[in-house]
Amino acid sequence: MFELLYHPEAVQEVEGLPDILRGKMARLLDQLECRGNGLRFPLTRPIKDGLFELRASGADIARTLFVYQQGKRVFILRCFVKKSERTPPTEIMLALQRLEDLTDA
Repeated sequence: MFELLYHPEAVQEVEGLPDILRGKMARLLDQLECRGNGLRFPLTRPIKDGLFELRASGADIARTLFVYQQGKRVFILRCFVKKSERTPPTEIMLALQRLEDLTDA
């Protein structure tokens, strides 16, 4: 089992997803907690510098950005509804800033 540690704003972002996407993302987060780095594409995909995305889709597409940490821990950094084909660089930068917040605390 992996321990999921959420950035405070990421909790609100997951809760703020549309109902169908929130349900799908909750199931994916449960799978991430159980399988950790055994969860592969198409459910997860590497982004850059150890940052990964968890991929939920329905009528819309939601992404949760996360990193693996030592000791079977996973930091959940950012969750958003994706509007473009590529993950926006601003979302990646925000997730990396939040990682700094969590590791500096």
